[in-house]
Amino acid sequence: MDSDLKKENSSALFLILATSLVVSALFQFDLKVVSGLMDAAVIGGSGVMLSAVLVMIANLIPHSIKHKLVFTRFKNELAGCRVDSLCRRDTRIDYELAQARWPNVFEEGIDPDTRNSRWYHQIYKPVRNEPSVLQAHRSFFLYRDAFSGLLLIFLATLSLSLFGKTLFHFTPNPMIFAVQGTLAVFALVAARISGSRFVVNAVAAAEQD
Repeated sequence: MDSDLKKENSSALFLILATSLVVSALFQFDLKVVSGLMDAAVIGGSGVMLSAVLVMIANLIPHSIKHKLVFTRFKNELAGCRVDSLCRRDTRIDYELAQARWPNVFEEGIDPDTRNSRWYHQIYKPVRNEPSVLQAHRSFFLYRDAFSGLLLIFLATLSLSLFGKTLFHFTPNPMIFAVQGTLAVFALVAARISGSRFVVNAVAAAEQD
């Protein structure tokens, strides 16, 4: 299931990373300079090739690390660990009904990792093929992986700004950091929102059964 969703996201993920690289290149080499078709083709082709490499690297990063980065937590980072608080804030959920139907998921004071495991097996798995759950799951994977790739791009650019001038006589245009930072923040926020929505959508779908 996970591999199928990631495969469906591959084109969109590739496009997001390629956009970051191509726009960064345009700022670096000056929009006025990049006026010829040949220059544009070289920049576009380089962005495409680098995007392919970054997609491969992003897919090699362990899921646990991606989740820690997205939710900025070292422990109990998955949104399912907080399914109780997420459902309390969602108007689609009848929280009293959820507590009555899955008491060992929504009981107070249980370990967050245990809560996530129970949510996964008791709530998510029976409804994992529901359209609303699939769409939210797919979106979470897309933005999570996009954030990982965009973060790699940002860190590579930062390294170039620190060492590139000495080693390669290369100084990044400051606008590159604004572009890459903005895209990374958007992907981070989207990943958090879609991750939380994925968890709550599963509860909402399960309540309808």
